Amino acid sequence: MKDIINLIRKNKSVALLAPSFPIDFKYPDIIGMLRHLGFDKVTELTFGARMVNWAYAQYIKEHSEQELFIASPCPTVVALIQSQYPEFMKFLIPVVSPMASMARIYKQRNKDYKVVFISPCYAKKNIEAPKYKKIIDAVITFEELQQIFDAEGIDEKDFNRKYYFDSLIREYTKIYPVSGGLAATSRISELFKNKEILITDGTENIKKALEDIKSGKKQYRFLDILNCPGGCIGGPAINNKKLSTRKKRDIIYDYTRKSSEQNMGKHHGKIEHADDVDFSASL
Repeated sequence: MKDIINLIRKNKSVALLAPSFPIDFKYPDIIGMLRHLGFDKVTELTFGARMVNWAYAQYIKEHSEQELFIASPCPTVVALIQSQYPEFMKFLIPVVSPMASMARIYKQRNKDYKVVFISPCYAKKNIEAPKYKKIIDAVITFEELQQIFDAEGIDEKDFNRKYYFDSLIREYTKIYPVSGGLAATSRISELFKNKEILITDGTENIKKALEDIKSGKKQYRFLDILNCPGGCIGGPAINNKKLSTRKKRDIIYDYTRKSSEQNMGKHHGKIEHADDVDFSASL
């Protein structure tokens, strides 16, 4: 961890905070804690998620004849399909995840900043982020971040004041880490019939869905699938593992409601703010 701390403190640095953070860290105290650690700026991924939604809709409209579309923000799902269901690779939507989307948006305007993603997911750290070394300089898991806070004596009780994210935002995409959050915020229901959309999570459920499609048993056209139980809120690198999926989901929705009024205004991200950024999955 010393290398990452040095990276943060010896360079201009920005923290990209995964949207499941309220499960482990209190808002808005976490912003102050990260700045105290050494980050110059702290951002959330809501605007990056908004642009992923936009890119999805554009791709689906341009390829309307395609029989199946699979959402691709989860690196574990992508790896599963690649290794066990390679015939479905052609159906993965070639758009980056919100992590890479927000990193590209940020790097486009702040090329001299080191970008550190803070994640509940080992796969983001070990599988996806290494593919984007030009825009993501390091990944810290929630577990690792808590260990760093403990070692540095950084306690949330010392940061009881108002803090604001240094980023463009879109409030409704705060629910992205909950299973079905992508489908709910991307207006997928306007592009497909309800019976054509599958929202599920967990490896066995995903495998069953793919097998059903292979056998012709199901005629889904859009899959919003995440590997962890309940979605990214069930990430293995979350500290509060004993919380139920329902409780974690409630925390995300509660955060979404409570943070909305505080964050809007000049931070409201619009599509034109990223019209020069490439959101394709090309490296």
